[in-house]
Amino acid sequence: MKKGSKPLIFSMLFLLIVYSMLILGYVAVKQECELLTKEKFENQKTLDSKLNEQVNLIADVQLYSSEERIVKIASEELNMIKRTELQILLKVSKEKIKDVKEALGEKYE
Repeated sequence: MKKGSKPLIFSMLFLLIVYSMLILGYVAVKQECELLTKEKFENQKTLDSKLNEQVNLIADVQLYSSEERIVKIASEELNMIKRTELQILLKVSKEKIKDVKEALGEKYE
């Protein structure tokens, strides 16, 4: 070999090694992107299923806490009846309330 061809061989070898490393780096990055994309789709699928499950659970809660269902169970299974008469109203004068308040205040002083 001539003295002038050695630098050319080394430069070609160096360029070949650099080019090979760039290609290997590109392949590694591309595989990582594909792996992350696959993982993203799997996580999105899991998220969608969890959201659907949450919606189903909310619907179940609304079904079980509906007034119609509670009234039906209360009347049929527990033999409860709905009050038809008015509630008892107590009327107390302000003077009576003040007297009781003063009596309690004196008792606990």
